[in-house]
Amino acid sequence: MLPMDAKRNADSYSYPNGMLNSGWIVGVLRLPGEGKCFIQQTASENHMLPVEFDPRQAPLPRDLKEWDLVMAYCHFIGARENDVRIVRAKSIRFESPNLMHMDKRFAEDVMRKWSVKVHAAAKDSGVPAAIEAVAKVVGDVPAKEERMNSVDWRVLKLNKNATNTVQLAGFVQAKSLERNRVNAEGKPMNDRLVVLLRQTEDPDKSIPIRWYGRNLEPLANTLTRGLPIKVQGEYRLDVKALGAPDPESGIAPVSKLPYIEAKDFPGPVTPDSGLIKIAPFWVAEMLEMGTRKAPRREAPAQVATPAGIDSAAILADALNDINPKG
Repeated sequence: MLPMDAKRNADSYSYPNGMLNSGWIVGVLRLPGEGKCFIQQTASENHMLPVEFDPRQAPLPRDLKEWDLVMAYCHFIGARENDVRIVRAKSIRFESPNLMHMDKRFAEDVMRKWSVKVHAAAKDSGVPAAIEAVAKVVGDVPAKEERMNSVDWRVLKLNKNATNTVQLAGFVQAKSLERNRVNAEGKPMNDRLVVLLRQTEDPDKSIPIRWYGRNLEPLANTLTRGLPIKVQGEYRLDVKALGAPDPESGIAPVSKLPYIEAKDFPGPVTPDSGLIKIAPFWVAEMLEMGTRKAPRREAPAQVATPAGIDSAAILADALNDINPKG
């Protein structure tokens, strides 16, 4: 459990590996158990977000029960599940949000999340009492904003939500760009760029981050292996139907893959930014593997962008290519 002075100083828990790794999720508490629970932000139970916790170090508040509103402060860890890259959220502190202290933006974002349309073949939780209480504080339920699953400079502010925020800094381990995607009806879809962000010696714990948008190739080209970047996004689930709905319940079976969806363009991390506080030896190994040199275990003198690479300039050039002025 975090001591009171640590709660007041976010830096004390935001750098678990010497690199920025912090986020918060607000929603309805579901299925609380020993070391695991879910936070539900929309009426669809398919999209309940799994959250792990240590019952001794970061227990749920005793007065908190299922269907209550809860806030979880989390760290995020990459993992493999059946050879698929996923994200695991581990809470370091839970709180019961006080409705009297919610600002308008926060309360409206809770309602906007819950207003997301539920798929006909998914279980709909309706409107629990905790969400009704937020609605009373807000007054008239705000109209649902047109949020997009893409990085579009015209709607970046709409794509950010005060109830689900993840902030990370680390090194690019690998990337994959999917272009010319189409949906089941054959309609064109946005490009998808997946980047593995590494924060630890174990590359299998790299955090998968997705960008969706038009013409992401210039951005993908700049995100070279070993480049230090910062990212802001949301903790989300990729839900896919596995079969037809059950004839009795009308609910379809689905697969669920947790990931981080970027809600902004990545930014460069400079040595004086304070976003990366250590100089891990494995960064040098990552770079040397690309030049076929023998791995070296000594740590570099300081955290810095690889020699010959101006990360700020190349990221700026990429963003200009994606979003030309005028």
